[in-house]
Amino acid sequence: MKENKLKTKLKEGKVCLGTFGRLGPAAVEILGHTGWDFVVIDMEHGGFDIPHVEHLLRAARSAGITGLVRVPEPKPVAIMRALDAGAEGVQIPQVETGEEAELVTKAARYYPEGNRGLCSFVRASGYSSTAAPEHIASSNQEVLTVVHIEGQKAAQNAAELVQVPGVDVLFLGPWDLSQSLGIPGQTSHPKVIAVMEEVTEICRKAGVAVGTFITKPEDAKHWADRGIQYLMYSTDAGMMVQVSKDRLQALTAALK
Repeated sequence: MKENKLKTKLKEGKVCLGTFGRLGPAAVEILGHTGWDFVVIDMEHGGFDIPHVEHLLRAARSAGITGLVRVPEPKPVAIMRALDAGAEGVQIPQVETGEEAELVTKAARYYPEGNRGLCSFVRASGYSSTAAPEHIASSNQEVLTVVHIEGQKAAQNAAELVQVPGVDVLFLGPWDLSQSLGIPGQTSHPKVIAVMEEVTEICRKAGVAVGTFITKPEDAKHWADRGIQYLMYSTDAGMMVQVSKDRLQALTAALK
């Protein structure tokens, strides 16, 4: 596995910008060509299966953008299949305890750091063109493991989660957090902000990177100033909708 540029930047303390991929290979290529740091191919809320994911990851590599996969559930087989397809990292939803975090981080790494299923004849190892020992060592070093905090229980266990070996990023999902706090969709509510700031401080003290999702560009500095490095903005589809609306409005105005 080649160097994971995103993982390197995070270790250097840099803020990295990404988005969710919901459309297709051309959209992923555009994100890469326009300078985004990473794209997370969304199998949880998107309609992709593994053959689709492989094509999206090919597009990511061709355009020089780090390609990760948000798996549909926190199951070892889902993590293994995403990584075998060539993902440079996995984003794992629905993790609430240290025990669950240990299960998924081990699923993302080979022995002796984990128990990921080993097969040389997969895309991640060049279909066996990379020697197994090299593939095992580089994968264990370069794969980025992002664990979601989406509810009160996970947030309350943040101090436990950051102690699990292999957790590279804790990702705060403000939409699901708002729902778990009884205020669905109110991602700017003081209750949501308070939980996010508390978890961010726990991660900073433990030396674990923190991520979150934003829908407004002006929120990027707010969270970066508080120590969040892994910033995800909108989705490729969401940005297309917004630009489409803006351009149509501008064209309509120009015709008046």
